[in-house]
Amino acid sequence: MTVGLASVLFVAAALVGLGAFATVWRRDATAALAGIPLMFGGAGIAFAGVARFSSRAAAAVQPPSTQIVVSVSGPPLGQEAAVLIAIAALALVAMGIALAARAARIQGTRQEASR
Repeated sequence: MTVGLASVLFVAAALVGLGAFATVWRRDATAALAGIPLMFGGAGIAFAGVARFSSRAAAAVQPPSTQIVVSVSGPPLGQEAAVLIAIAALALVAMGIALAARAARIQGTRQEASR
């Protein structure tokens, strides 16, 4: 089975759409943060997919040389962008967990003070 660029971009768009839906659907801000890593994941998949298929296309266009090319490799810009996006998504998840813990702690102290 061969995966094409259109399939990769379709999966990326589906992840971005699911993340946007999850972000908009939630009323609480901490719960709405759960959809943002999905959107980041879709963007990372799109970057990595475009980088993979563009390096393959660039290698096909280059004139033949006397050297034997064992593998197709291009600039890993898409993979680097995907890693940076994954790190940003991880930081966002950590921030959401911290906000949720802080909100629970504040709500717990308010309940104790009202008694």
